[in-house]
Amino acid sequence: MLQRALIIDDSIPLHQLIKTQMDGEGLEFHSAFDGIAGLSSAIALRPSLILLDVDMPEMDGFEVCRRLKANVDTTTIPVIFLTADFHTTDKVAGLDLGAVDYVTKPFKPDELSARIRSTLRAKQVLEQKAMVDGLTGLWNKKYLEEHEAAQMALANRTGRPVSCIVLDVDGLRLINARHGVPIGDEALRAIGNIVLGQCRTEDAVCRCDGGKFAILLSVMSRAGAGTLAERLCEQIRTQLAVIRKHEVGVTCSFGVVDSLVTGDASLLQRAELALIRAKQNGGNCVSVARPLRKVA
Repeated sequence: MLQRALIIDDSIPLHQLIKTQMDGEGLEFHSAFDGIAGLSSAIALRPSLILLDVDMPEMDGFEVCRRLKANVDTTTIPVIFLTADFHTTDKVAGLDLGAVDYVTKPFKPDELSARIRSTLRAKQVLEQKAMVDGLTGLWNKKYLEEHEAAQMALANRTGRPVSCIVLDVDGLRLINARHGVPIGDEALRAIGNIVLGQCRTEDAVCRCDGGKFAILLSVMSRAGAGTLAERLCEQIRTQLAVIRKHEVGVTCSFGVVDSLVTGDASLLQRAELALIRAKQNGGNCVSVARPLRKVA
């Protein structure tokens, strides 16, 4: 997958030089030749990386960087400064503004390439950490929402369904009150492990919040997802009846849906409606969404 890089520099030949030298690095380069245009392009493109010249007329690179970091839409984009004049005080000033690195002109292609790769790797690690639930190590709701959009787009292109299972611990607050939060947390981690053990490698297993989890299952109908949910419901009930000699009796309610019955709602929204029905039926059960009724 190509990643976007934005070059903000008033030297036109430099843009072509960088694009030529970085050919084959898997980057799609875009150009802006002054600070104002660079800020607009950064907001529009949301690039993975910005190469920013320090010495530009009207608005220098320091001011551009300050505005990038002050804007919520661009604040997380890593900035590498390009400069012909290296001064320690300038480097400190740039790093204080939020830049991640400096490259001095004229630069060696291998050096620039290495610094770009290092910056992109660091960005990827941070993005992944931001999508991981700290308690269970599963993906979090942010990842779920992004992954759902991609899975729905794939389902629409191929005609193959994608399913969603939402499960919620029955009476988690009561468990925490009776047995203590550490036991409740251990139950959540154990549920995560049970779900992972029953899912395929390509399935996305997420903890949304509290005692709620969600699973996205590509190329699977709600019938298959319902069978999986029934199996998980039984395993959670039997394996988590006792935790650390505490008779906890953990159970979960399940809502199941696929892309064929979502209507105008998202997969997650429809699955949560099915989950509500499971709770209304007393919990510790599975509710599979039915096709929407057509209005005459």
